[in-house]
Amino acid sequence: MKLVTIAAIAAFAATPALAQSVIEREQARADMHQARADAAKAQVQKEDAQAEANAAQVDAANNQAKANATQADADTLKDQAATVQAQANSNQAKASIAQSQADSAQAQADQATANRDAALDRADAAREVVHNN
Repeated sequence: MKLVTIAAIAAFAATPALAQSVIEREQARADMHQARADAAKAQVQKEDAQAEANAAQVDAANNQAKANATQADADTLKDQAATVQAQANSNQAKASIAQSQADSAQAQADQATANRDAALDRADAAREVVHNN
């Protein structure tokens, strides 16, 4: 009987330890399940972030391509403006030459007019001399 009592006392003494062990095991399982859920959630967040990064990279590449095309257009327009400016400068030079030629022709016309007027004056004078004699 003494042995049964010691065994019963040992069993009762061991029951809280066994119960504690079961509680610890269940807590460990719950912690493991929570950790797995957290890991799965983190994986989804990582995949979402990666998808956003990929989309941002595509947007950046598209925007860079647009910027490159716009820069090429600007370069083309700049070249066209330079060509038009060169043509305007050439036309201005031609206009200056034409103005100089016109000024020279006007001076020659003025001289011819003066020469004609002088010749007419001499002819009038000569006619007068002939008429008076």
